[in-house]
Amino acid sequence: MLLQQDLIFLAAEKTALAEAEGHFARKVAVLAVQEPNSAANRDFLAKVLSAAGLNLQNDTLFAEIPAHEPVSIAPDLQERKPGFVLVFGIPPAQLGLSIQAPYYQPVSFYGATWLFSDALSILEPDKQKKSMLWNALKQLFL
Repeated sequence: MLLQQDLIFLAAEKTALAEAEGHFARKVAVLAVQEPNSAANRDFLAKVLSAAGLNLQNDTLFAEIPAHEPVSIAPDLQERKPGFVLVFGIPPAQLGLSIQAPYYQPVSFYGATWLFSDALSILEPDKQKKSMLWNALKQLFL
């Protein structure tokens, strides 16, 4: 018999892209931590992706994930097969992944190229982090 303190892991109740929006034309999944200023963050993200040749609505599936809410990306990877997964402010473990992924450096894993970075609210005012993100996005999409 297992007690609450004996749990090995918590299984996520929903998938990461369960409530995602977008047409997914370029097979790019975008996950961002849900923040209070999400409208401004989304506008910032749309501008950044546009500079890399991506349209947030047409080319991606975009989902905001509440902080610390475990979700599973594995079913989405099998079903939707994204070629790229851009993650803003969400650690791999929250997505059910057991990988070490440095920020701003593309990593190939499970049939997709992943890019982890800081939350959008941290990125926008920080020129150095925006530059690192831009260099990684150029490497992936331009």
